[in-house]
Amino acid sequence: MAGIIILDFDGTITTADTINTLASLPTSHHPGEVTEGHEKLWEEIVEGYVADHAEHTKNYVPEAKGRTTLGQELEYLESLRGPEGVSIGRVSRGSLFANLREEDFRVFGQRIVENGRGGEGEEERVVLRRGFKEFVGRCRENGWEIGVVSVNWSRDFIMGVISEQCGGLDGVKVVANGIRYPEGTIEGPKELGREVMMTAGDKLRGMELLSKEGGEKKRVVYFGDSTTDLACLVEADLGVVVADEEEGKLLVTLRRIGYGVPHVGGEYRREKDGKKQGMVWARDFEELMRSGVLEGLRR
Repeated sequence: MAGIIILDFDGTITTADTINTLASLPTSHHPGEVTEGHEKLWEEIVEGYVADHAEHTKNYVPEAKGRTTLGQELEYLESLRGPEGVSIGRVSRGSLFANLREEDFRVFGQRIVENGRGGEGEEERVVLRRGFKEFVGRCRENGWEIGVVSVNWSRDFIMGVISEQCGGLDGVKVVANGIRYPEGTIEGPKELGREVMMTAGDKLRGMELLSKEGGEKKRVVYFGDSTTDLACLVEADLGVVVADEEEGKLLVTLRRIGYGVPHVGGEYRREKDGKKQGMVWARDFEELMRSGVLEGLRR
């Protein structure tokens, strides 16, 4: 059976979320022209999102400690479509990315990772997790396809970052949202009917699309760092949680709903008590490659 490696982007391929970096593109692309109004608009969007998310979580029943099953947690994650959709509406109505073409996002992605920054602030720097470039090379050598599934707003930004680091996009397929020119509105991927990707369920649909492409169901190894990756990590043949430390939010959530996730180091065994272990966690791609976890999954 053929295999495919599918990865989340923000916090998985990169070391941190890139949304603020992406939002800096208009001022970087048109220096001095839109800075003041753009910064105020972005501040309002962020403040509105944080407030809406907090209010939704506060009022959601059951609260986190009362959600002890996978089904309960997935229901909560799907309920976040409300505040997520409101936030995306704010971005689209505010024309934050108006008059920016697909190529602008790709070039920005290439430049931001090549030069370390795309604008004036150090916070705009994009850093990839250790070993990512080498990991992609090894996947290519072993005949594994590579896919990226993300709720990031710009597929082209993602493609720019990856192509710069990995010598092009050969064998890499990206399922993510896009930004329509010239309006600057956010739209979902063509492959998923243009419905905007926002939730764990949307990512799962993206994973399923890539895993069945070509008519043959592929073996899937999925990499993710946040709760929006939960459905994909559980459904994959092997889920790899990317986390800086064992008390990371996703690992804590998994333990709460009954999933013990071993580290790829000494405590990991491909089988335990005669049963296949479906999830592991690693800090970066170097650590994963040293562990040999993927050796038994070669094509």
